[in-house]
Amino acid sequence: MLAEERQKRIMQQLYEHQSVKIADLIERLQVTRETIRKDLYDLEKKNVIRKVHGGAVLNKANFETKYVSRKAVNEPEKRAIARKAATFVEENDIVYIDYGTTALYLTQELILLHKKLTIVTNSLAIANEVVDGSEFELIMIGGHVRRNERSTFGPIATRTMNELFVDIGFFSAGAVHPDHGYTSIHLGEAEVSRLMLNHSQKQIMMVDYSKYGTVHMNRISKTEEIEWLVTDEKADPAMLETIKTKTKNVFVATSEV
Repeated sequence: MLAEERQKRIMQQLYEHQSVKIADLIERLQVTRETIRKDLYDLEKKNVIRKVHGGAVLNKANFETKYVSRKAVNEPEKRAIARKAATFVEENDIVYIDYGTTALYLTQELILLHKKLTIVTNSLAIANEVVDGSEFELIMIGGHVRRNERSTFGPIATRTMNELFVDIGFFSAGAVHPDHGYTSIHLGEAEVSRLMLNHSQKQIMMVDYSKYGTVHMNRISKTEEIEWLVTDEKADPAMLETIKTKTKNVFVATSEV
């Protein structure tokens, strides 16, 4: 694995967990302690992390821009997924879009394709995109704000969602595993997604290849509970074949060259 790819994976771990341990990175990336130390040194020189005893943390100046920074991770694959997912929406649909950077790209595609939609979201970033770039009706789900993800969750959010039903819901996950389903790091966000899955006539999960084979603590749904999946051509072939036995409609999006 090249240094650039290793460092990208290190940053992905930091964006998700805000800190990493050298021992965990050695095991995850299957390289020596010296190699990891050099990677952390290079990242610190770029002012994106700060080394601490036994590991590293995100540079505080970059912490609150985690969502913005993550947009660039696997961007071609995320945009390809968003383009494909957008084709399932029809004019005048009521659409739920949850948190996540692929969801933001989906929103941009919908703005290009449609004039009249109603967008329901718990994402501040997506709400801003809709307000600034379209004439869509917007329903913003309130609640506690998770700053580094720009999303809302909690009892206020769930009370609102109990009264809302949509034509089509778009969802993302921090991890996907054929046996364990779609999972999230954050309990509150997983609860929001689970509730809106039950309130959507059609549910579409969007996950890029980097999410395959891992499991987070909070389950969003079982694999067989999702009937529509949009992913990209880099997705693990063996895992994707297993998922296809449990998911009726699986679409593999191709990145534009």
